[in-house]
Amino acid sequence: MAFRNNQQTRNGPVLSPRLDRFDPFLADVELRNAYRYLVDGDWRRLENFLDSSPKYWLYTSAITGSIVGIETITFVRWVETANSPRARCCHAGALIRDAYEARAAVETLVATPAFHARYGDIEAARRAEEAAADHQESLKLAERLLYDVIRDRPSLSDPWVFLLISGRGLGVRLEELRQRFDNAHSRNPFRPDACREYVEGLTEKWGGSQEATFDFARWVEQEAPPDSPARVSLPVAHLEQGLLGGNGSNLATYLNEESVVGELAGALESFLWATASPAPTEALPVLNAYALAVSADSPGTAHLMFEVFERIGDRPTAYPWSLYKENIPEVFSEIRDDQLRFSARY
Repeated sequence: MAFRNNQQTRNGPVLSPRLDRFDPFLADVELRNAYRYLVDGDWRRLENFLDSSPKYWLYTSAITGSIVGIETITFVRWVETANSPRARCCHAGALIRDAYEARAAVETLVATPAFHARYGDIEAARRAEEAAADHQESLKLAERLLYDVIRDRPSLSDPWVFLLISGRGLGVRLEELRQRFDNAHSRNPFRPDACREYVEGLTEKWGGSQEATFDFARWVEQEAPPDSPARVSLPVAHLEQGLLGGNGSNLATYLNEESVVGELAGALESFLWATASPAPTEALPVLNAYALAVSADSPGTAHLMFEVFERIGDRPTAYPWSLYKENIPEVFSEIRDDQLRFSARY
């Protein structure tokens, strides 16, 4: 699990974010305050924030995410006390996260030579099958909770975002996945996390295709407002496409293709023109994705990447650096230093 560091609040112990994997509330007072409302059980202030802040989607994604998350019992307390639609959505989101983490943990365990040596191939297969079945049941439970929220508050976009995540694991057809995105989009146009999750669901890894992935990502690039955080879709599409080979060398080779560099550099330049410096918190997922997707090792991109890292400052987001199974701040710092060294050549 991605949790550690117990701390005491008036509602008992809860777990704080893993600072080695990245603290998303660093340098943003509003998000840090919302985090305190959550762990202290100040549900009224928390829900006021979620109903009014343009950053609520980023906060919701962080607290229910795999890299940085909140212990599921915290959401249970929120539901038991307030039983609000947002509380129930976050609880379902945490269950979805837990389902993916539990299955991944078992798959990692049974793949080790030590496990096979002790228990054998048949036991490894049995454990993997059980984990897959439990994963499916957990996702189905979360979906039932989310559809209950939709019936109670049909205008809310949150449940549809979580249904995009659970839908991938349940293997829903692309037509159904598109309908889920359309439901989120009709309630909150170009909601960034909805676009991000839909891009992921359209990739070949989850049964989609390269054509579908880039058709959608380029549609967002063309139709979303110039400074929209939904514009993370294009760099995410390229990063995920480059990772299909399964290793970093394939990713680097793909990202250095002339057509890929050209498309990403053009889109990044447009986004930089449209956004402030230093970057507002909402823009950080886009800039961090571009920070990995575009190399500074050319005259045409060096100035862009210098500007990207200047605007990010010391604020790495979980994705894309979580693609590396290492300490996120260290990975970010290493790649940033390399990129800035490349930039200095020009």
